[in-house]
Formats: sequence, structure tokens, C-alpha cells
Amino acid sequence: MPLMPGRIIKKKRSLIGELFITLFFILLVLIIFLGVSTYKYAEDVIVKEVIELNSNMLQQVAIRINQELDDVENLASRIAYDTQIIDYMKDSEKGRRVTTEEELRIEGIMADYIWSYKSTAMLMDAHLIDRNDHIFSSSYSMSSGQKEDFDLYPALLWDNGVQGSTGSNLAYPVKLYRSARKNEYYYQVVRVVQDYISRNSYGMMLLNVNEKLLWNNYIRLISEDKDFFVVDQEGVILSHDDKNRINETLEGFAAKDRSDGFENYYIEDGRLFLFHSINDYGWVIVEAITLESAMAPLHRIQIFLMLLGSLLIVLMGAALRATAKKISAPLRLLNNKMKEFNEGDMSVQIPDSPYEEFSEVSVSFSELIEQVHYLLEENISNERQKRLLELNFLQAQINPHFIYNTLSSIRFYVEMGKTHEAEDMLYHFSRILRRVLTRTEDFVFLKDEIKLIEDYIALQKRRYQNTLQFINLIDSEVLDIQIPSFILQPIVENAIFYGFEADRPLKIWLEARVLKNDLYLSVSDNGPGISREKVEEIFNQDLQISGVGIINVHERIKLLYGPTYGLTIEDNNPQGSRIILKLKRYA
Repeated sequence: MPLMPGRIIKKKRSLIGELFITLFFILLVLIIFLGVSTYKYAEDVIVKEVIELNSNMLQQVAIRINQELDDVENLASRIAYDTQIIDYMKDSEKGRRVTTEEELRIEGIMADYIWSYKSTAMLMDAHLIDRNDHIFSSSYSMSSGQKEDFDLYPALLWDNGVQGSTGSNLAYPVKLYRSARKNEYYYQVVRVVQDYISRNSYGMMLLNVNEKLLWNNYIRLISEDKDFFVVDQEGVILSHDDKNRINETLEGFAAKDRSDGFENYYIEDGRLFLFHSINDYGWVIVEAITLESAMAPLHRIQIFLMLLGSLLIVLMGAALRATAKKISAPLRLLNNKMKEFNEGDMSVQIPDSPYEEFSEVSVSFSELIEQVHYLLEENISNERQKRLLELNFLQAQINPHFIYNTLSSIRFYVEMGKTHEAEDMLYHFSRILRRVLTRTEDFVFLKDEIKLIEDYIALQKRRYQNTLQFINLIDSEVLDIQIPSFILQPIVENAIFYGFEADRPLKIWLEARVLKNDLYLSVSDNGPGISREKVEEIFNQDLQISGVGIINVHERIKLLYGPTYGLTIEDNNPQGSRIILKLKRYA
């Protein structure tokens, strides 16, 4: 049963597909949300663990550094309060010149104090200056000039001293100085040589301390993933493994608000910075940890979550797809069977479904098909016979204009005395008449149908003064295939009728090819072609272009072979038109 004329079939969306796709995306969003939430929670936990672990370690480093700085302060105080040194300073103030032996004695006392700290003795040197600017040194100085160093401190220090956090009279500059040695730095601890009882000052003592005293406390902790700094309150670097960075500013630390306490952290440029206060002078030990190394466990968690999420998505998608397929399969089967029935297949049968929801529909539809098949079978058979009789009658007709034009041309040649041409036209014309009037079979061999076309072309060549050329490209292998009789002549006649142009001869090609169980015949020309509007008009009406008309050829083929067969009209590149007939292959 064919589709109703004018019915437009639009592709519809699948409701089941949309529902399951929506459910899939909801579950997908849920899985992603849970994965991201788990990842963020793990990230927070790991960051806190890293901060806590490294903060404890950093605190121990700060305690060690602070202890060594306290030792340095105590050393400076012991030298400044040594009674022998004070006695020599008193004599110097009274104008008595210190002898070489006394000078060596003073320097020896300072050296003994320094070497009492065996682990750090090589990192310190001490210097004294009295009121008469006489300088005593324990060893080779890190500074390039001791007098210039003493001049850095104001005269007020000589008189009153500077009270430090422990009550001692010390000055503790935060600035580091470059050593006379290459790429080394030192800082100074300052003491006024002062009588403990009278509080009278007799000179000044400078203790130069190498920056390595700080560096030694964290050097063993430095790695590719960890770095350490000692900075002051403004973020100026006082100690670092790379000495070229000393006196630079650690920008992130300088901008950090540390008002909430000594221990804190911040993240900058892909690194976690932890810091801890060292002493009361604002010095801070800073540890920089690359987040990539700190988050290494998190990367493993991330990979695990991604693999788990991917597995869940795949399993979820497969489960939803299988469920959707199981639900939609009976509906799709019912839909396909209805399409087959709508396209004319009266033998459609729908198997009973094992599911209760679809069983009644399947059974009812099968019964309906049987009833419709029973009612339409006889009507279709009668209609088929009627149409075949009509087309057979049309087939037996010859275009009256063709007969009139052919006889006129024969008479013209006779009057002109061209008996040979007239005889040739009569020969071909009689062959065509014999073929039409004596037809007894509905099917003929392709080679016999081609002979009819050749006779027809021979007559048309006489009429059009040999401006018509017929090219037969059919292989001998397909000449014995049977086709419906008298189906090519109307197509060739249509090509001649619409293909001639005044400025050039007309060429007509006849081709054939076999594809699986079907035979395709094509008639093409180099004429002006057929517009799409004309094609639509041809298939909507029986135009009777020839005695039979190409629409009648189309309908005849469909009745003989089925609705999927017939003819199509298309453009013939580079010009002209092409009519293709699709037939069943009958050998």
C-alpha cells in the first residue's frame, strides 16, 4: 500500500533516547561533582598536612638558628665584659700606650673566646677600638676596613650603649655586608666595652659573623623541591644558598600581612611558602616548596578519580544504552513493520512480544494487517489488471504526428526523385509497424528493443538531414536480458523532441549496466536539458509526449516490478539530460 500523495515524512526525535540521554547527563554531572568535591577535599587535607609537617620542621630550624644567634650574642657580651680587656682599655684611656705584648694579649683573649665555640669559630672574627682609635683584631677580618666599620656607629653608642631585647648593650643591624672575600656576606654584633659596675664605656667591640652561620642550619634540607631563605621584616634576603640573591627582596613575603602571628604561609608562582620567626629582631626563616612535589599524592588521587569516573561513566552509559535498547526494540520493531506495511508489503508479520506491555499491541496489529491484506488483495489484483490493459493499449499506439511526418518525408523524397532515400524510409517504417502491430509478448530481449530504436533513429535521421547521431554503448553481455517491450522508444523520442538546437547536431547515448539483480538503462543527450520544474510536471501528469509518454513507461515499470523500480530524470554533465530506467534483471 503506497504512501498517501502529498504526505511529508519528517524525521522525529526518539523520546526514549532523549530521556536516557538526559538521565545520562544528570548522572554524569553528579559523578563529576562528586569527583571534583572529593579532589578539592583531598587537596585541602594534603595542603594542611604539608603545612603542618613542614611547619614543625621549620620551627626546629628556627629554634636552632635562634640558639646559635643567642650564642653569638653571649660571645659578644663575654668579650665586651672581660675584665682584663677593660683594664687594658682603662690604661689606654689614661694615655698609657699599650705595648705589643699587651696588644697580642688582648687579641689572644678575643681569639680564645671565639675558639671556645669550635663549631662556628671559623665563621667569626672580633675587633676592638679604644678611645684613641687603636684597633685590636682576633684574626683576618671579613671586613675590608675596621675603622670604617666603627665609624658607622654614632658617638651616642659610646656613651650610652644600645639596650637589646635581653637588656644587654648591643646593636644588631639587619643589613648584611659583603665580605672582602668573593661572594661572601657577614653581619655585625656590636658591644660597648663597658665596666659592669660603673657603666663607664672604654671602647667598642665588633663581632663579624659569616652568613654561613645561618646557611649551615638549612643547607642539608635544600632539594629540587625545597628552598630556604632567611629574610628580615621587609622581605630582604639575609641568607640563601644562592649568594647572588642576598640583599634582594622576596616579593611575596614582603607583601604578606603577618599581623595574625609568626607562623603562616602563602602560595605564589606555583610554590607554597612557609615562614617562622627566628628572633626578636624580625628575622624569619622561609621555606619554599613546589606545589607539584607537595601535591604528588594528590596527583595519584586525581588519576584514580579520573579512572574510576571514566569507568563509572562507561558502565553507566552501557547500562543505560542496553536498557534503552531493550525498551525501544519492541517499539522500533512495531514502527518498522508499520513502515513496511505502509510501503506496500502485505506479508508483514509482527512476532508476539514476551513483555505484557507490547504483546497486545503486536497481536492486534498482526490481526489488522491480515484483515487489510485480505480486503486489499483482490482490489489490488483487479487494479493491476486494469492498469496493464490501459498501458498495453497505449503501447500499441504510434504517435499520429510521427506517422504523418514519416509519410510526408517519403512523399517528399519520391517527388524529388530520391527513390533510394524513400525506399530506405519505407523499409524502416515497415519494420516499426510490423513490430507494433504483431506484438504478442510483454517482454522482449534487449537486443530486439535496440533494433526497434535503430529503425526509429534511421527514420529521424532522414527527417533531420543527418544532424542526429545515435551512439550505442551497450555491451554484448547484457543483450539477452529481457525487458518490457516498447519502453525505450518513448524515451528516445522525448530526447529528440526536446534536445534539438539550431546551432549543433544532437547526440543520443544508450548505455546499460547490471548491479546485483537490477538492470539500469540510461538514455542521455547533449541537448539543453530538462528543468526541475519540467521534471516535476512530467511525474505529476501524463503529458503524452509520445504515443505512450514517459510517465506511462514509469507507471508500467512500477506495476511490473514494484514501487522501488521506475525511471528518474537528471542532468547529463556537462550538458543535456539523462533518463535512467531501473528494471529487474531477467535473463
